[in-house]
Amino acid sequence: MSQIKNIIFDYGGVFLLLDEEKTYEAFRKLGLLFISQQLVASNNDFQRGRITRELFIENLKKELPYPTSSEKIIDAWCAMLGGLPQQRIDFLKKLKTKYRLFLLSNTDDIHIERVTKTVPNATEFLSNFEKVYYSQNTGYRKPEREIFELVIRENAINPSETLFVDDVKENAEAASVVGIHYHWLDLSKETVLDMEDILEKENYK
Repeated sequence: MSQIKNIIFDYGGVFLLLDEEKTYEAFRKLGLLFISQQLVASNNDFQRGRITRELFIENLKKELPYPTSSEKIIDAWCAMLGGLPQQRIDFLKKLKTKYRLFLLSNTDDIHIERVTKTVPNATEFLSNFEKVYYSQNTGYRKPEREIFELVIRENAINPSETLFVDDVKENAEAASVVGIHYHWLDLSKETVLDMEDILEKENYK
């Protein structure tokens, strides 16, 4: 196995604390009791940057049983977002001395804006990465192979020397299609802080 020189990390769940149930509950309070296929498609398009936040919000409003302000919808959409434990950032600083680090996240500008405004150490966190990739700025989203190819191409990295870490199994496994090693971070059993032991055990160091 090639020595790992590059690590690509997911953001939400892996580093940023998430509680998606809070967003589901917030929307239930607004009267949204069923997630339609149209809403799923709208979210996917929003994460790919193919529709604006205004259209995404309008699509949500159409699914609600009574008029709701854009501000309430944004608050509900962001209810899942938590903080960034400092211990995880300190761990990144250690990794940065040994590896090239990249961030690859399926996300949208509503979430990005809210995290930037409300999470005090978000800037410190992002400074540890050589480059940050948000799906909304790429035209693709995980698990599409094109988004991994983009990271490889723009940074001239060797896939066989690269590890991808994601808490969504489908997304983690997708990296292997382009020759990247992957680790599915099963949040029911481990956190990103366990990666130090995992790197050692898998002989990635």
